[in-house]
Amino acid sequence: MLTRQQAFEELRSNLELTALQEKTVATRQKNVRDAVAAQLFVAGDFLTGSYRRHTMIGPLKAADVDIVVVLDGRYKVRGPKAVLELVKKALLVEYTRTPRISQNGQAVTITFTDFVVDVVPAFVRPWWTWNEGWEICDSGSATWITTNPKKHVELSATANRAHAGQLVPRIKQLKAWNLSVGAPLRSFHLEALAWSIFGTSWLWKNGQSSDWASARYFFKNAQGDLRNQLPDPGGTGSDVAAYLHGTALDSAVSKVTAAHEQCGRAEKCAMDEDVAGMHKAYGQVFGEYYPF
Repeated sequence: MLTRQQAFEELRSNLELTALQEKTVATRQKNVRDAVAAQLFVAGDFLTGSYRRHTMIGPLKAADVDIVVVLDGRYKVRGPKAVLELVKKALLVEYTRTPRISQNGQAVTITFTDFVVDVVPAFVRPWWTWNEGWEICDSGSATWITTNPKKHVELSATANRAHAGQLVPRIKQLKAWNLSVGAPLRSFHLEALAWSIFGTSWLWKNGQSSDWASARYFFKNAQGDLRNQLPDPGGTGSDVAAYLHGTALDSAVSKVTAAHEQCGRAEKCAMDEDVAGMHKAYGQVFGEYYPF
């Protein structure tokens, strides 16, 4: 039977995309960017989201690859809903049959057989706002939302360096938990919450502190932190946790609490040399990603 260290090493491995998957994503996202640029005036484009922050986990079929396409300002006067429709029509010129293309909140979603690509049309913020970032569509409210995904990438890299390269793989483990319990938290909310909880106060000396200790630490603190506002670390002024309220919030807190209890149970089993019981408890936390 695997030791705890061996099991968590295998857990890390199970969360990584394969080389073939990485190559497929790289080719697909380039083709999508080219398809938009062939039909519209594009000022620039870039990858963002968990793929760009290196926190995407397998299986690839459950993943979203996010592409921000910065359009020429001439299109903005049409309004958010019309801009999304414009991008959808541009993609339909290239993708005529195989993938399903739909408008999805702030993006145009291309559903391929193996994974999803979200194309997010954006515009550079007006110079007089004196703020970095872009404005993206909100089809629900027909307004523009300010976001700064490049800042999020920088923050993720900085936080990971502060923790000797160990924060990203541990965020992936938290994402495995999130998926295994029905995804009560949005992916970016979970990452921002991890940056907030771990900060610079939870340091892994030379990367040696355990994965299981950091998981329990996160779940312990998240029980209370989930009930608080979480300002966008990118500085847009929005609340990353604004979507989570009412019964959805109560359910998320309940699932975090259960994970913390399972981690505590696993550690007690480890102390009692009940290896099978320990693995069973961790399996309850990380689901099918955990090798037990």
